[in-house]
Amino acid sequence: MSAQHTTTRMAPAPAELVRPIMGMPEETSDPDGPLSHIVGSPVPNVLGVLGNHPALLTALDPMFSLLADGTLSLRDSELVILRVAFVVRSTYQWAHHAAIGAKAGISAEEIARVPAGPDAPGWSERDAALLRMVDELRSPEARVSDTTWQQLSAHYDEPQILELLTTVGVYTTLAYVLKSCDVAVEDWFADPPALPEA
Repeated sequence: MSAQHTTTRMAPAPAELVRPIMGMPEETSDPDGPLSHIVGSPVPNVLGVLGNHPALLTALDPMFSLLADGTLSLRDSELVILRVAFVVRSTYQWAHHAAIGAKAGISAEEIARVPAGPDAPGWSERDAALLRMVDELRSPEARVSDTTWQQLSAHYDEPQILELLTTVGVYTTLAYVLKSCDVAVEDWFADPPALPEA
């Protein structure tokens, strides 16, 4: 179990600096959308911390936007991100993406099953392949196995597989930033989902 940190190593940049970079309105406007848990809230801490390097945040924003609006269903990409968050032990990433995943159609039972991994009973072959892909990429070999590749290829075309691989990489990188900077879950996030024990 990783230690819980009560202080941050890097404070978020001021919201007035971050909002123009991200093209963010003063408030998130869709109360029923996947980001409904942040409606009317300040700039999320993850964007604030990245805002300490405006050029980096400016460069990352199109990648996040492309993945959010890409060819994958939100449910599939969120399932992948949740497995990344659990395996990398990112409390912040798990809290936000468990909330987003619930809005994207991942049931509470499925979210609770993510920590058990791809071999847990109840997953479809496609869902199990998504989770196994994350585990294989996080292994020392850092490569999707032939079996998992074949399973993914039965459900996704080549651009979608590239998006899946990129999603694992981007959100693993983001988890490194979140954990190493000790980015805290926001005080305004009511009842954030807790990262399950490993």
